[in-house]
Amino acid sequence: MYYIKNMLFLELTRNQKSSLLSFIKSFVKKHCEKNTEEILDLFIENETYYYEQHNPHFEWIITEFEKEKFIEELKKYIIECKKQIEIKNKQKSFAETQKKVLKEQKQKLQERIMSKQEPTKKQLYYYEQLCSRHNIKKVDTTGLSRLDLKNMIGKILDETSS
Repeated sequence: MYYIKNMLFLELTRNQKSSLLSFIKSFVKKHCEKNTEEILDLFIENETYYYEQHNPHFEWIITEFEKEKFIEELKKYIIECKKQIEIKNKQKSFAETQKKVLKEQKQKLQERIMSKQEPTKKQLYYYEQLCSRHNIKKVDTTGLSRLDLKNMIGKILDETSS
């Protein structure tokens, strides 16, 4: 994608090119179910409409629509955008799986760290309050870790909410 961006719209300024490419990319995302010709026609139609309403996205683009080279470059970029969208959609399941695995690894790491730390005063206080509120016999908390206390508190909360 980066390579094709450098080859297209060389006659435009940097700002014009950048704004046009980002606008076309979002436009193609909205209309990705249509084919390239339909997207191109719709884009030209929309820009002409906005120009006639005196509210164009790009004031300079109407004159460019008359140039065959500009239209061909638009087609190339639309095709490239569609390819990128297809690739992203194909990789979506892989990315979701990867996120899930990373989340699990982060959880395991956090639990490992918590298993080596002493419980906080707040945890101890909350555990004692829960035990007294629900008339549960308190367990001796000396030598327990944060993870152990967290699991005990979670177990009490699960039992009482059921």
